[in-house]
Amino acid sequence: MNAMGFERILGGVCAPQGFLAAGVACGIKGDGRPDLALVKSDREATVAGIFTTNALPAAPVTLTSERVRAGSAGAVVVSSGNANAMTGERGMADALAMAGEVESTLGLAEGQALVCSTGPIGVQLPMDKVVAGISQAAGELSPGGNTDAAKAIMTTDTYPKELAVEMEIAGRVVRMGAMAKGAGMIHPNMATMISLITTDMPLDHDTMQQWLCQAGEWSFNRISVDGCQSTNDTVLMMANGAALPQGYTMTNEEAELFFRALCWLTANLAMALVKDGEGATKLLRIVVNGARDDAEAVVIAESIAVSDLVKCSFFGGAPNWGRIAAAAGSAGVPLDPDSLDIYVGEYKLVSGGVPLECDHDDLVRMLARDEAEITVDLGLGSGSAFYLTTDLSTEYVEINAEFS
Repeated sequence: MNAMGFERILGGVCAPQGFLAAGVACGIKGDGRPDLALVKSDREATVAGIFTTNALPAAPVTLTSERVRAGSAGAVVVSSGNANAMTGERGMADALAMAGEVESTLGLAEGQALVCSTGPIGVQLPMDKVVAGISQAAGELSPGGNTDAAKAIMTTDTYPKELAVEMEIAGRVVRMGAMAKGAGMIHPNMATMISLITTDMPLDHDTMQQWLCQAGEWSFNRISVDGCQSTNDTVLMMANGAALPQGYTMTNEEAELFFRALCWLTANLAMALVKDGEGATKLLRIVVNGARDDAEAVVIAESIAVSDLVKCSFFGGAPNWGRIAAAAGSAGVPLDPDSLDIYVGEYKLVSGGVPLECDHDDLVRMLARDEAEITVDLGLGSGSAFYLTTDLSTEYVEINAEFS
């Protein structure tokens, strides 16, 4: 194992023991691309979840969040190309029908199937195609179906996003795998994202829910592509306990290792979502230091991350530090301009609220890279936070002007 105590491996959601997956094209999208994923545990798994805080959640979010509170599940089905959001009573009936079809097809008890959907809002699901897709996916479930599943949940993503790690706990190999999608409508809490994390570690619901919420707060809730929050955002975690005896209790050191691996996995998935942001040409890493506390630092970092003016200037390759300062000042947090420092990459552009001279041509050359870092030091305390976002390109406008 490396210095972190775990190693990256292949296999995505199928890397842990006892998980099978499939991804198929059943016609939801209409262009022949894969659009339905199915992931199954060979035994009942403990589940946890975090969901959008949008006041208009989609039917699958309402159903699945209720089922997660019950604490266990055997399978997850994801339809892509239709959000099943703002679809009224029929939308909830369709979400229940999707779950019921999975349960009857796989021989699961009622309530053991979780449902996610992603895509355009306000369109009824083509349930005949969904039902046929579930049947096809069930027949194609395999321990090598992880990448097919990761492709099937994509919408405007340009590539599938999956990761897996393994570590040693109690002399046994324990694994964790994941897949995620999302490229637009990315903003906490959560983002236009669907993610599923699997593990063969035995975990109780409350512990897993706590760990997932904390890992999500440091990853999925620190990213923004366009400042728009979706109706369908869902992150699920399943633990089937296949690697160790049920009831095994981790030592403090083992728990720390597992949580560290979970945080690494969610952080890297979150970064992949931002890098694949719709029309993005740059990943922007925003760091705020010197805040009165971490909570104020998060608010300021988010304010900078969602500023269209900041994002457009980085797309143009000539950042205007005044836009960064204005975005920080608009966050609703009291600031002292005489203690403000602003850096772009290795260049300090503002010191104590006063602009500094810099080599403009060299700064522009640096910003031709596909990543840039903005650091704002407020000089007020020890609070700090980070945020990941993208630039705002003409391609983003074109994608979303045509999206329907």
